[in-house]
Amino acid sequence: MLIGRISLKRLLNLVQVIFVEEAEARLKREAPGQNVALADLALLTGMDTRTIKKTRTQIDLESNRQAECVGVEDFMPLFKVFDLWMNDERYYDAVLRKPKVLSFEGDGPTFSQLVKSALQSRGLTAQLVLKRLAEIDVISLDPAANTVRLTREDNIFISNDEMDSLEVGFEAIGKLADTVDNNIRNLRNDDAKYFQRGCWNYQFSPEKMVQARRAIRGFLKDTDQKCRDLLTSLAEPHAREGQLTAGVSMFYFEG
Repeated sequence: MLIGRISLKRLLNLVQVIFVEEAEARLKREAPGQNVALADLALLTGMDTRTIKKTRTQIDLESNRQAECVGVEDFMPLFKVFDLWMNDERYYDAVLRKPKVLSFEGDGPTFSQLVKSALQSRGLTAQLVLKRLAEIDVISLDPAANTVRLTREDNIFISNDEMDSLEVGFEAIGKLADTVDNNIRNLRNDDAKYFQRGCWNYQFSPEKMVQARRAIRGFLKDTDQKCRDLLTSLAEPHAREGQLTAGVSMFYFEG
């Protein structure tokens, strides 16, 4: 998937950045409120402190750049906009089971309010988010009415761009890895474990896989909606500092 789209040097650089970020995040969890020492990072990652300094500088530069524009690296925050549009009763018609058509600004639920609610700490404007959503072809605009309509309702494939889809895939892999890591660290503490299960069957007919996929997809879509409803019912109604993110991921596989 990556060959021909990204150089090996760039891939290794990305892995190094992610490795340092995750190592620093782990040390912060182990000692909340304390600064992470370079020596501790070096011990945990096996990297020398000079390399860690350079990587940290690169992370800071990347964070500043992301605050100024919306590019491929900013794709994941758009899912927060998408998810709120598909789940929050202010922006989603529960009767029609469709996302509402939103005015860009004005009274009532608007696209500008949607972006502000979804990306409170990102520093991204509604205009930039609108531009990016238009570029990846998941919305339609009505300039005369000044309204925005969400035209793609599948949050995994809301982009036709291969690199965007790859970013989404890596995000899903990362969440699965977080669950596995948490469960390994809490082998003897059932209350701290996250739900992790898998089920499969070895006796599928190749000639009937189209029908099987269609049936399984329909079942999982219904289950997905139930999960969204449950998460919404359990979450706090308003955003505030210190809140956590919790979610359920589902995927189908063949082998």
